[in-house]
Amino acid sequence: MIILLILSGRATIAQINKGYSKNYKFVHSNNLVADKNFYVLTVIDHTPEIKSILNANGQLNALLNNRIEILKQHVTDTCSLPSSLLGDFRWTKSDSANMALVLKELYVKNTGAFDVMIDNHLRPSGYYQRFINLNNQDLLVRAFGQYVIGINYIIDQFGFGKKMRYPRIDSPSYVVTSRYYRTVMKDIFAALDEHTDGMKQFYQPSLAVAMRLMDANDRDEPARFEPMETGANKKAFDRVKLIKWSNYKYATIVIPGNGPEITTTPISPDNKIHCDVAAERYLKGWAPFIIVSGGYCYPFQGPYCEAVQMKKYLMQKFEIPEDAIIIDPHARHTTTNFRNANRLIIRYGIHVDKPSVFITSKSQTDYVKNELFDKRNRNELGYLPYRDKTGISNHDIVFYPTYDSLHMDPFDPLDP
Repeated sequence: MIILLILSGRATIAQINKGYSKNYKFVHSNNLVADKNFYVLTVIDHTPEIKSILNANGQLNALLNNRIEILKQHVTDTCSLPSSLLGDFRWTKSDSANMALVLKELYVKNTGAFDVMIDNHLRPSGYYQRFINLNNQDLLVRAFGQYVIGINYIIDQFGFGKKMRYPRIDSPSYVVTSRYYRTVMKDIFAALDEHTDGMKQFYQPSLAVAMRLMDANDRDEPARFEPMETGANKKAFDRVKLIKWSNYKYATIVIPGNGPEITTTPISPDNKIHCDVAAERYLKGWAPFIIVSGGYCYPFQGPYCEAVQMKKYLMQKFEIPEDAIIIDPHARHTTTNFRNANRLIIRYGIHVDKPSVFITSKSQTDYVKNELFDKRNRNELGYLPYRDKTGISNHDIVFYPTYDSLHMDPFDPLDP
């Protein structure tokens, strides 16, 4: 008995310490936006044994059937306002608490099956990196907790039209209470009704509604340019393995985006400054790669991706080769410029023990160096997406990447 307890203790320690693996291969559904926002669900959909376990549970089945019935009712009932159409697809605190209890019970009864899924997918994926010190049962519950947060956020923002984190760039495209949008929402339920026979898991009705709301507003930003390592970033990705890192002081040069306020120019004055200064550093041999970071942010629903425009600018003006430029076309804020650059550094196999340098205009450098920026990161991300951050000039901030940056953010559905 003592030996068994010792072995069990050792297994628990090994389990808790297991996190991101560079050899992990992602699984995918037919919806990359859903994959990025709710990876735990994508993994379950690729794990037949877990699907069967969840599907056989009476409480979860009751949730599923109740939401399917509500979905079907909305096809023909008189409900038309967001509050009456969508309220039942959010998750209440009571729903969330009950879900957690059921999942804990199911884990205890089916520990081996859940451990295989968690140890082979959730942990090594990095998507739940901030939970790696939890045991598998708690990690599972926290992963589903992020599903709840993410679904509610999407419905609140694109269904109810609530002003969420950054309404200036993240708002719905339509007035959600307008006659047109109410008609669209009713039509969404009619379209989903045709697919209810395929809904076998308790989380699918709410997920389907949330994804339709994002699609109705053309908010597919998380999926754009993916998979980048075989597309827009292929040349740089392939070159990483050829680099002799001792030849460089820094691993990468990171340039944050600064979107134009008008639609008549693809790159803003400040963004030109960012690129000009960074190009000078690159041509002096500071680093083998430039990471240009910025998505479709300004103007609202505008045609320009900051990262793509910076890449074009660097190649055309300075003749910097394409295999030296890595795009991050998803970041929407200065916080996620750092975070997403870290993700690319880690996942692409770039030297993580060598510092990178964040190069921008003086006004943004002063802001990033300030402790208020650290506070913003802790408030919004829950952690600092850098360590040993040090300003060395009006334009340069040196930092090291952090593995917490791999963790997906349920409060940012356009760039989770």
